[in-house]
Amino acid sequence: MKLVRRIVLLLLTLFFFSALTKSLFDYRKNLSFYQQYFEEYEREKKKNIELKTQLLKKSDPNELEKTIRNKLNLLKPGEVAIILKQPTPTPVIITPTPLPNYLQWWQVFF
Repeated sequence: MKLVRRIVLLLLTLFFFSALTKSLFDYRKNLSFYQQYFEEYEREKKKNIELKTQLLKKSDPNELEKTIRNKLNLLKPGEVAIILKQPTPTPVIITPTPLPNYLQWWQVFF
């Protein structure tokens, strides 16, 4: 009778242990799923805010006028345009570093 009781207790313990491990693995899987979709939600939320900001900029009459005037090079009455020439890049001449004096003398004699 004691042997049967121990076997039943052992089987019951194994059943509970297996159920617990399965629950823990499911919990970890669900948690990673949640974190992944939460991060994606945050990215999309940030993108939505940026798009709304761009929409407001594009629909603003002052910004629209400024963009059109800049692209067509137009001026309002009384404005003065200042045109600056783009600076040309000057080439930099790289001078090699001279050898130390003792090496120069060494090369002269040997």
